[in-house]
Amino acid sequence: MTANIISPEMRPPVAVEPDVPGGWPQSSLHGAMTRRDAERALGRAEVATGLAEGDWVEPWYGVVVPVARAHDPLTRASAALLRAGPHAVLSGATAVAMHGCDFAADGVVHVTIPYDRELRSQPDLVIHQAWVRECDVVELDGLRTQALDVAICELLCTGEQRSALDCLEQALAQLGEAAERFRALVAERLARRRDRRGTRRATALLQLAWSRPRGVLVGGVR
Repeated sequence: MTANIISPEMRPPVAVEPDVPGGWPQSSLHGAMTRRDAERALGRAEVATGLAEGDWVEPWYGVVVPVARAHDPLTRASAALLRAGPHAVLSGATAVAMHGCDFAADGVVHVTIPYDRELRSQPDLVIHQAWVRECDVVELDGLRTQALDVAICELLCTGEQRSALDCLEQALAQLGEAAERFRALVAERLARRRDRRGTRRATALLQLAWSRPRGVLVGGVR
């Protein structure tokens, strides 16, 4: 396994303190649970009452979170992974934001699922399908996330051009002497990418990007 260029800041999952009437199971990850698990822990009637009274919300079918955390990025990311299934991974703009990019977060959660999983995109949840290799996945804040070079490659091909370039330049600036190695890793990813859509634009952006001081990224690169 190739060592990370940037060492991830690994933090254990945060136990959620009760913040709604009746409490909320501390076994939840960033406050998100499948509705089935919530009903198993709290009872079907209490979950139904909490949803009806607005104490809890169901951002996507089958996933519930306390309303107080409904707009928290980590809670939404955790909920998206629960909706997408066990082999899903935060990808593209969402993954880059998880790694600490200041320019990537926009409220929409991007998740990639394997080709043998069928799930449609929903409001504020964009589903991508691709070959998910476990060696390209890191864990940040307890959430499965694309490694930074994989996420940047995806963002350069499919994301908004200005945001993609800003995130790439932030990564290059933070990497310092390892910046050109990282650029080469992304170039290799682009060359081997099976989906060729957007690769020409991505290659041009990769060549255009340059390093300058930016905020600190906390995620991992393979």
